[in-house]
Amino acid sequence: MMRKLSQIAAVMAVALLALANPAGPAQGQASQATLTIRGSVTAECSIGISNNTATVNLTAGQATVPVATVEERCNAANGYVVTVASQNRGTLSSGTASVAYGLQYGDVAAQNGSVATTRAASGQARSTTVSVSVPASPSLPAGEYADTVIISITAK
Repeated sequence: MMRKLSQIAAVMAVALLALANPAGPAQGQASQATLTIRGSVTAECSIGISNNTATVNLTAGQATVPVATVEERCNAANGYVVTVASQNRGTLSSGTASVAYGLQYGDVAAQNGSVATTRAASGQARSTTVSVSVPASPSLPAGEYADTVIISITAK
């Protein structure tokens, strides 16, 4: 008989636990779940030059002549880098004759026709002036002197 009472007590304890901790919410109780919504924006960088052909006076020389305006756009979260590179390492050439010139991108002077500048993150357009300085060179032989400057933009 004692054993039967123990079994009855055990069954009642299990029944009470089931009532106290039901598998699902009891009627009138709230249930919840979560939803995550995500979106993304791809980093996009672009660069444009307002004037891609400039002429300077090599005979008389010129100092800090604005030759172009560059518009930079980049929405990269970590900012971006603008690189300016002269194909002739900062010289204007015509055949075997050449003359060195100074190149400046905004407030940064190029070394050997090359400069890299880091910019902070911004979705706004930024305008930068490209300037050159050439020494007076009245004894240069006649000819068309040229160099190509490549300006690029890269997200960091």
